[in-house]
Amino acid sequence: MVDTLILDLLDLEEARRPPMAMKDYSDEFKADAVALYESTPGATYKSIAADLGINRATCQSKTADHR
Repeated sequence: MVDTLILDLLDLEEARRPPMAMKDYSDEFKADAVALYESTPGATYKSIAADLGINRATCQSKTADHR
């Protein structure tokens, strides 16, 4: 039951991908990502991350860092 609950919380598509290497994004890229997220009505971290070709968690953390 706990395993099922954990799986329900995960994005299965993202969970199947192999781990990505750490990347160092420029301050400009981070600022642009935040601006895109904040200027897009109904945007989700997942949709913005897909548009930018980055991981959802990376998008979320970079957005939080710049707020």
